[in-house]
Amino acid sequence: MRRVAIALGLAVLAPSAIIGAATWALLPPRAPAPERIDRVFSDVVLIEAGRPARPVGQLRIADGVIAAIGETRAAARADTADLAGLYVSPGLADLHVHYPPRLAVGNAELWSLLLLAHGVTSVRETGSIDGSVFSVREAIRAGRYPGPRIFACGRILDGDPPSFPSNRVIASPVQAREAVASLARQGADCIKVYNTLSQQALAALREAAAAAQLPLIGHVPHAVPFESAGLVDVQHGTGAVEVDRERVGRLDFRAEDWQTMDDARIAFIAQVSLEQDIAHTPTLVNARMRRLLTDPRAAQLQMARDTGLRHLPRFWPDVWRAIWGAPFGAGDARGEAMHELFRSRQTRMTAGLHSAGVRIHAGTDTLMPYVAPGASLLGELADLTAAGIPSASVFEIATREAGRSLGLPGLGTLALGAPADLVFLRSDPSQNLAAFAQIEAVLADGRLYRRADLDARLAAADAHFQGRFYSAVMGSLATLLRDRFRPGG
Repeated sequence: MRRVAIALGLAVLAPSAIIGAATWALLPPRAPAPERIDRVFSDVVLIEAGRPARPVGQLRIADGVIAAIGETRAAARADTADLAGLYVSPGLADLHVHYPPRLAVGNAELWSLLLLAHGVTSVRETGSIDGSVFSVREAIRAGRYPGPRIFACGRILDGDPPSFPSNRVIASPVQAREAVASLARQGADCIKVYNTLSQQALAALREAAAAAQLPLIGHVPHAVPFESAGLVDVQHGTGAVEVDRERVGRLDFRAEDWQTMDDARIAFIAQVSLEQDIAHTPTLVNARMRRLLTDPRAAQLQMARDTGLRHLPRFWPDVWRAIWGAPFGAGDARGEAMHELFRSRQTRMTAGLHSAGVRIHAGTDTLMPYVAPGASLLGELADLTAAGIPSASVFEIATREAGRSLGLPGLGTLALGAPADLVFLRSDPSQNLAAFAQIEAVLADGRLYRRADLDARLAAADAHFQGRFYSAVMGSLATLLRDRFRPGG
């Protein structure tokens, strides 16, 4: 009987043990973040939005903040001499990021590393698929692995039926209050709302978010006029573009809907946004990269040359194609024309809002097709510039304006006591944003990463995430990821 019991016990435990061992093997090698530094950097040039370049003899970083600018009593050490003579900028901020779920084993660590490697030291997470972003944020804060400063919204709040199965359904004021209270207990920094919420549910969420002192951001629900939504930050132009509610379903909008985005509509949206102090995060790079879903050759080339995409595990393109298919029916002549209409009208709206004085945010919507963490923000800055926004203004959008919106004093600036989230560059980014393509070092929360360190960490990540074992196992799980992400329609 004892042998039978042991055999039965092993039979029960074996599958769990196998699954546990496989999951452990899928995790990337442990690579903790370095300790916060107390260092002096000599002969650097401080570059900050809205201020002239400031050559300084010494810049001291201690306790995760800028401790001194100019001459200090502390002497520079030999281990900072290689960074002398460089330009120092505030780190960049991406205000529309989604982290992968736990099911994409280890990808949260990879996402975080890629963001830092491209000079992105702060992100606003605008919707966590499984709520795991809060544990990611704590792991980074504790130094368990490198990553940016995360401002997290947590789970997306939506109506019934939800646009994505992972969104939390809010159908009553009671559910609205419970959801906001739950997110506040988890340490949420914002509340993200979505397409199918009713006017009543949105009003209750707005009231609960205000009581919790949490900003309400996201998509203007289809049932709510733009001017009545009361969001502080609108994503992708939702609500700004008028939709046919019967035809759009749970999607954000159809490409055809952007035919109504004319000068009169832009002027109206600008007026309301100024009156209510509404910011807009257009995510232009998202629309541009999604076009790759219908052009396999272009997608393959982009995967090879993109400084972010080339480090991602091989299963991601399969997941993107399975979930999204052809954007807006692109792939035929009419679909392609509608996609280009959407892109051009969204760009036109963004330029018009900025010209009117409306606050624009730089965000990417990473986790969407071919929108790689880090590299896509550099693409978004290029797209904002191509839209006609001056380079100096785009620099401010991605640093000082982002810091203001995220609410952390000093973030995005180079002031005494400001967070030590800095990028060391060979050229002046206020003159040419391409300077961010040549990063010599990154400081994130006072932790120093030189280029060689970042490259070594990326090489180790490549060996793991693109290795045979990881690729084989995660490739077989791509179907599960697809079903988890699939939108409602």
